[in-house]
Amino acid sequence: MVGLRRSPRLILALLAVAIGLVGCANPVPPSGGPRDTTPPSIRQSAPAAGSVNVPTDTRRLRLAFTEYVNRSSLVQSLSLTPAFERRLEFDWDGRAVDIELPDTLRDNTTYIVTIDTDMSDAHGVSLNEPLTVAFSTGPRINQGQIEGRIVTPPQGAPAPKIDVYAYSLPDTATRVPRPLPDRPAYRTQTGEDGTFAFDYMREQNYYVVGVQDANRNRRPDPQEATAPPPRLALPADSTAPEVPVPWLLARVDTVAPRPQPIRAPSNRRLVLSFNEPVRLQRRATDPWVVRDSVSGARVSVDAVYRSPATRRDIVLRTETMQPRRHDVLLPAATVTDTLGTPAAPDTLGVLPGDPPDTLRTRLRAFLPPPATADTAGIPLLPGVRPGLRFNQPPDTARLQRALTVQDTLGQTRPFALVPETGTTYRLAFDPPLASGEVVTVGLDAGVFAGSDTTTTQRYRRVSDRQLGGLEGQLVLDTVSVRGDTTRMHASAPPRTSRSAGPDSAALPFGVELRPARTPFPMEPRRMAVGADSTFLFDQLPDGSFRFRAFLDRNGNGRWDPGRLVPYQPAEPLTWTAQPVESRPRWTNVLPEPLRIVVLEGAPPIKK
Repeated sequence: MVGLRRSPRLILALLAVAIGLVGCANPVPPSGGPRDTTPPSIRQSAPAAGSVNVPTDTRRLRLAFTEYVNRSSLVQSLSLTPAFERRLEFDWDGRAVDIELPDTLRDNTTYIVTIDTDMSDAHGVSLNEPLTVAFSTGPRINQGQIEGRIVTPPQGAPAPKIDVYAYSLPDTATRVPRPLPDRPAYRTQTGEDGTFAFDYMREQNYYVVGVQDANRNRRPDPQEATAPPPRLALPADSTAPEVPVPWLLARVDTVAPRPQPIRAPSNRRLVLSFNEPVRLQRRATDPWVVRDSVSGARVSVDAVYRSPATRRDIVLRTETMQPRRHDVLLPAATVTDTLGTPAAPDTLGVLPGDPPDTLRTRLRAFLPPPATADTAGIPLLPGVRPGLRFNQPPDTARLQRALTVQDTLGQTRPFALVPETGTTYRLAFDPPLASGEVVTVGLDAGVFAGSDTTTTQRYRRVSDRQLGGLEGQLVLDTVSVRGDTTRMHASAPPRTSRSAGPDSAALPFGVELRPARTPFPMEPRRMAVGADSTFLFDQLPDGSFRFRAFLDRNGNGRWDPGRLVPYQPAEPLTWTAQPVESRPRWTNVLPEPLRIVVLEGAPPIKK
């Protein structure tokens, strides 16, 4: 074996080649030292920030950063307004980048370089808020500005890193262009606190929208969460304060659920799967048609229910089908997604299998599920009924025979079965369970599964001594874009609302209560109220609760997020800043009113 001697000159040459190869990659600073938590910033720019009378034949911009940045993240996060038709080119020089422009600049125009919060340094530390550099080819830089904030509807939490687009509007505009332009006039992004700011804008009106731009194509697309503005046209001027009403970010699903290929696990059961979670609006079997495609004979449908195992499946239980193609007609307005968009009527084909249906009815759970281990039984708040959930719809007559209810003395407690869904039943008592009353529900499994076991569950009605209430007031304010309160509903004597009564459809506000911490299982509550109303949620357990109130403009009883095109603002919302405590045998009053703020010029309140 022959050894090779490497001369110092050869070693230096190899080292030079290695350094050159490293220089072609994304530069990474030496490791070691304290962890980097400081985001990069712009140290210098050419043209300099704030420059005026920049020559229109300028074809290169230069940005020098305080540290090495991730090059690909800069390319993706940088935008230049006004935009060019062709792409920008990037030429790197250490911590600086030269941006080659594809054309000359416009006369007397303010240009804005924006770098959003997706840019990071070489250690992966991203920006906390966008960076901007403005210069002008004329004698002045535009001074228009619009500031606002974007929050999420459940609790009003800040929505960070949301793209915000401003589209130019004529002064006389009464509607949004349809479709929206391919490019917005200006672009920025929200910071960690959900706030955003447009600076150096041309002084005019704009349509300002928020978009959770998942595919980074810089335009709103279906299925992306969006935030319509609280008013169609917002002015940009040099003294504009932050818009006093937040943008509300939510996903508006206008795409109908699509059925997938039908499965036939047996000759008496069909499973219709969809591409998203669905709801069954009607449990009647009559609208469903299953037909033998050879003989044309209609197959009887015995039961229709949503699968308790997955929210995407609707199950049809039928009479025995022959092992040949069958057609299933999906009826109109029967299956919807979780936002209420109905699946379109359709005809689907399926080839049933030979296996007979051997699925037995079995108990899946007692309801409500216990929140904590309680030897005294599952606690029931007033108005809550005990229930049972099965793996498939049970025969009602057999279920009635299989169930028994006894009090603590062993006496039978009469009850009625109330169907809640195809697989869930509740037990209604007459008279209702008294305060502190305990009952034991037994299910004879042999009636369904052929075994000789009986499953039992104890329930107890929560004592009135363990319950309290929360009271608050709802106030409506109308404010101008500059934050001046122009109208305030607070003069009329307050009216107390306890629940949504028969005239609740005429009440334009909804108040929601959601448990934050309670010892008992509890569903959210909602009531309809009027302006200047005092509302009361009573029979609450010891715990903490959050409130949300909204202006129900369309009167459908739920909060609606609005739309970008055609423009429809989100219904105004308000929240309690912190959870409110409830105490047994007390009615606590919220420390502050629930104040709904409506921006002047927004659609009127429903009469």
